[in-house]
Amino acid sequence: MVLPATRLRILFMINPISGVNQERKSVLIDRIPQIINRDRFEWKIHESVSAEDLYETSKQAVAEGMDIVVAVGGDGTVNRVAKAVTGSETILGLIPAGSGNGLAHHLNISLDINRSLELINRIKVRKIDTVNINDEFFVSIAGIGFDALVARKFATAGQRGFLSYFRIVTAEYPDYRPRHYSLEIDGKLVEREALFVSFANTDQFGYNTVIAPQASIDDGLVDVCIVKKVPYLYAPQVVGLLLRKKIDHSEYVEIIKAREIRLTRNKNRIVNVDGEPMELEKELHIRVNPRSLNIIAP
Repeated sequence: MVLPATRLRILFMINPISGVNQERKSVLIDRIPQIINRDRFEWKIHESVSAEDLYETSKQAVAEGMDIVVAVGGDGTVNRVAKAVTGSETILGLIPAGSGNGLAHHLNISLDINRSLELINRIKVRKIDTVNINDEFFVSIAGIGFDALVARKFATAGQRGFLSYFRIVTAEYPDYRPRHYSLEIDGKLVEREALFVSFANTDQFGYNTVIAPQASIDDGLVDVCIVKKVPYLYAPQVVGLLLRKKIDHSEYVEIIKAREIRLTRNKNRIVNVDGEPMELEKELHIRVNPRSLNIIAP
């Protein structure tokens, strides 16, 4: 991508409720003029009031020819901003400030404010895939079954962070019954009993919990991760594989790479979309948009 010789315009989109507490927000606002190169950039800061505001304001920025829109928040914030930017010449920047920060971990974008701002200065742009799920959109991961249940519980939890996420998983896991899924994966019928099914464009949920170790964000494919319910006796072993990025070695996990997936669910219309629970139709259609998003990454 050829960048113009004039100063580039940046819009920082801050989501105050996605891990960006007042102290961290103040630090970020102070650091922007200290770190961002004034000779190369001019910028504005927008504090969003809702997910819809994140999307609409970012969409307007694209329409106005903004060069870079920076999502300041977690994967949900990235989702709304990226949806507005995808398919345009506008570049997505990322200051990770959420709970899981799955996309940032996958792309090795530092959680340190100074380093992530310095990365924007370098403007190293990469083209990555995005994925549609019906009329919705994701950059990192979407999932159904137990994955979606945990996302719904986590969204209403009083506290964010890994410990809250872990408590929900351990509380809900014993009584959750696996379900039957019929998936059409690139035209081939696959039927499985599963605890959950994830559609991974990146390798992880967040917190460095890697569900799809071989996932690539620019290969034009999504990794369909079909996970069986693990007996308690073997749970520590499987969790260990998850944290060591070797979950694909487990007999309880099957991963199929695909360009397009269709499936129909009988129950529970909740889907985990980039960490946010959404209610979608029973019929799901997942399709990859290859190299459709410009993003600043190492």
